[in-house]
Amino acid sequence: AAESDPEVGAKYGVSKADVIDDKCCGKIHDNLGVIWMVRRGRHDLADMINMAKQDEKQLTKLLRIVCWVLLVAGWIMLFSIFTTVLSTLPILGKLGYFAVVIIALIIGSVCCLGVTALAYMRYRPAISIAILAIGLGIWGVVGWAVGSAAVNSVQPTFAPTPAPRFTSF
Repeated sequence: AAESDPEVGAKYGVSKADVIDDKCCGKIHDNLGVIWMVRRGRHDLADMINMAKQDEKQLTKLLRIVCWVLLVAGWIMLFSIFTTVLSTLPILGKLGYFAVVIIALIIGSVCCLGVTALAYMRYRPAISIAILAIGLGIWGVVGWAVGSAAVNSVQPTFAPTPAPRFTSF
């Protein structure tokens, strides 16, 4: 039975330490008290804390990606009314769906960047400002493109030429 049990002979690293949380670029120090770290294998406290930070960063990145995909999917579903109407026409249906996906990607990205920037405002103000600048840059490029398209669509168009009339013999 000892050969099939992976826990037999395994060593665990166990340590405790006082933890101080630094916020707002190191200006605010909160004492979190004593924490206990337990990891399989032989590790000291610094290694276990670094492992926990890496695990947390990986989980945070995964959750951000999943939430961004869900946000974009939500915008696509919100605009699905238009794709349903456009699907009655063969070519416009696929083109309309493509346009809805592009619009959902833009709006979803700007919303995600805005929420992330607001969440970072207290703890990482420099990163927050950079994220806001990226989001506003995307929004500005889209606004500029829409504005230039509106100006170009006001240009006068020529009247259609009448079709030639054929006379019968």
